[in-house]
Amino acid sequence: MVATAAVESASSERLRDVLRAYQIGSGITEATPLAGGHIHRTWSAKTADGGAYVIQELNGQVFGDLSVCEENLRRIDDLFHAGDQHREITVPKHLRTRRDGLHVLLPDGSVWRATVLVEGSIAPHDVATIADAGVVARAFGSFASTLRSLRGGPLRETIPRFHDFRWRVEQLGEARRADRAGRATSVADELSHARALADELVEPARSIAANTTHAVHNDAKVANLLCDRATGAARAVVDLDTTMPGSALVDLGELIRSGAADRAEDARDPEHMEVRWPVVDALVGGFRDAYEFSPAEVCLIRYAGPVLAVENGVRFLADHLNGDTYFRVDRPGQNLDRARMQFRMAVELLRS
Repeated sequence: MVATAAVESASSERLRDVLRAYQIGSGITEATPLAGGHIHRTWSAKTADGGAYVIQELNGQVFGDLSVCEENLRRIDDLFHAGDQHREITVPKHLRTRRDGLHVLLPDGSVWRATVLVEGSIAPHDVATIADAGVVARAFGSFASTLRSLRGGPLRETIPRFHDFRWRVEQLGEARRADRAGRATSVADELSHARALADELVEPARSIAANTTHAVHNDAKVANLLCDRATGAARAVVDLDTTMPGSALVDLGELIRSGAADRAEDARDPEHMEVRWPVVDALVGGFRDAYEFSPAEVCLIRYAGPVLAVENGVRFLADHLNGDTYFRVDRPGQNLDRARMQFRMAVELLRS
C-alpha cells in the first residue's frame, strides 16, 4: 500500500516508471514525500523485494544543463564507492540505468534520478549542541578532503557564478532598480545596510575566491548531512548538485552562517539574534580536524562566516524585491526576515 495520498495517484505511477528504468520491477509498497528541499521534489520509496530508495524529480530551471550534473555525480559516486573501500563519510549510491545513465527521462518530459536510501539515517534540522557542531563540521571537512583525491581534472561548474560575491551584490542592485514587486522603498534601510557590509567584505570575498583549488560541496549546511538515527554519528553528505570547484572556506563559512545563530534563519526578531560562539569554535575546530587549510586560508577563516552571511543576505533581499521567485516562502516577508537575519549575523561575526 502506498503511504500517502500525495503519491497515490499520478505520482505513484511515475515513481514506478522511474524504478523500472533502473531495472527495479518490484512494486512500491510505501512512498513518502520528503520535505525540506528548495529545488528538487523528493520521495523515499520502499519496494516489495525490500529495496529502499530516494527518488528525485529534478529542477532543470536551476540546473540548466543536467548532463553536467550527471557527469560530476558519476565521478563523485565512483570516488566514494570505489571497490570495497570503507569511508567514514560517504555519499548515497546512485542507481544506474541499463545504459549506465544516472538520470531517467519520462515521456512527460520530467527528469528523475534515484539513490539507495542510507538506512537508519536522519537529516538534522539544526545544530542543537556544541557536539553536533563538531560532528557536522568534521563530516564536511572530511568530504572536502576526500574530494582532493579526485582524478581526471576538475569537476564542471553546475551553476555559473554561484559564489561570485561581487556579482550577487550587482544582482541586488538590478533587483532594486527593476523593483518588480514594488518593495524597494520599504526596504531602503536594508539596501543601505547591505551595501555597507558588501563594501566592507568585498576584498575578503575576493581573497576567499582566489583560494579555489578543487571541488567542495558549496552548500555545506546541517540539512545536507545524514546522521545515524541511533548514535548521531555523521554518515553521508547529500544534495551534491552544487559540488564543483570552490573554496573550502566557503563550506566552512556556510556552516557558520547557517548554524551559529541562536534562532531560526527566518526569525522575525533579528535584532535579538546572538551568535553562539562556542558553536562557531566547534565548527571551525571540527572542520580543521578533517581538512588542512593552507596558511593563507587560515588567515581568512574569520571572514568566511561574514562573507557567506552577506552573500546569502543579498540573495534573500534580491528575491524579496523580485517577488519571491527563487526561494520558497510560506508567508509574506519571509525572505526579508531571512535577509535581515543574515546581515545581523555578519555584523556580530565581524565583532569577534
